[in-house]
Amino acid sequence: MTTEARKMSPEIGQQYDEAVRAAARLSRALKEHNIVIPSLRGTWPCNGVHMVELGGCRADVAEALAEVLEKAKLG
Repeated sequence: MTTEARKMSPEIGQQYDEAVRAAARLSRALKEHNIVIPSLRGTWPCNGVHMVELGGCRADVAEALAEVLEKAKLG
């Protein structure tokens, strides 16, 4: 947990940590398909909801991600 998260309420810190873990899990899953979104990260909760920022990526990365998702839907 970051120093900033420790200064917040325990609940907010826990939500932040869970968002960071979710972002790391998604990043690992994407890397299995050779997809990297550099700006992917966990962030502070909003209205009590854990948040993950996907951020921006190159068009070819978006195309690769779409292809993986489309294949998974067919699978």
